[in-house]
Amino acid sequence: MDWKAYYQSEREGAAARDAVRGWLLRDPDPAVALAVEHGSILSFPHTALRYAGPLQAGVVRALFDGRIRRVLALGVLHSSGLEAYRVALDEEAAPDRRAAAFRRIRGAFLPPGRSRETSYGTVPGWASGKEAELIRSDRAGLLASEFSLDTFLALNAAAADVLGRPAIAVLPVYIGMMRDPQTGSFAAAEAFAGWIRRHVDDETAVVATGDLVHYGTAYGGAWLPGNPETSQSLRLALLPEVEGTLRAGLVERDWEEAYRRSRSRIGNDQREILPVLSALLGTGAAFSLLSFELSDYAAILDVAPPCVVASALVEFGRGL
Repeated sequence: MDWKAYYQSEREGAAARDAVRGWLLRDPDPAVALAVEHGSILSFPHTALRYAGPLQAGVVRALFDGRIRRVLALGVLHSSGLEAYRVALDEEAAPDRRAAAFRRIRGAFLPPGRSRETSYGTVPGWASGKEAELIRSDRAGLLASEFSLDTFLALNAAAADVLGRPAIAVLPVYIGMMRDPQTGSFAAAEAFAGWIRRHVDDETAVVATGDLVHYGTAYGGAWLPGNPETSQSLRLALLPEVEGTLRAGLVERDWEEAYRRSRSRIGNDQREILPVLSALLGTGAAFSLLSFELSDYAAILDVAPPCVVASALVEFGRGL
């Protein structure tokens, strides 16, 4: 599945534009507005437009209403099509080859250029200073098929037009490997969190994206006890798994356990981002699930149900 093209096609057409306009004109959820006011990090899904669109639009509207001037957006770097990811994780590959692959995919990546062209207009960018070992421009085409921030960027462009306000500058940063697959070290996550601290001020919001569950026929099969199939039963079964993973990675700072659960149990594509958020927020970090629903991907992927992806809105902060 070419997800970048699929989601691009979803955003095109009059019906999609009308829907986006309507979402952006709604007053944001008070909890979302308060999260922006308090400087929390809002994490939104990048699922299909009908699922993720309203949640992302609420975040965008709150950012505009909060008079934020800049946004640092942490995107998922999907790994399935990247050879460096596969080699770095391949336990049968030579250690030096795995180490070289990890160096190629370690850290975070900026797309080339400054501004971003979207379905709904141009989003200005902002400078992040000199490149560093852990934050560098993508010169190897790693981001060619990446889509995790495409809708968020498009909604930012739409909001400037719909709300009649100056556009917010966005710096999209896509998170590569933050855990050394041979040593288990999360030193990269801690170093990158330090980079974020140096680039964020009171007028800069940090947001992230992540689909916290991929479960069912297209994602390694169904393993939940009793094999729940209805949307509600699946939600009730998977919600504690998500909360346990976030608690381990953020509150308890057990990054290895959160990484293990993310990969082997719930298919959380935010597994590389979570230790960064934990390191950034430090001791006392907490989370609040502002919204958690499961989006039906069986029809999208033309597979038998259950096949679901989480569309979750999460607040990460301190003392929540």
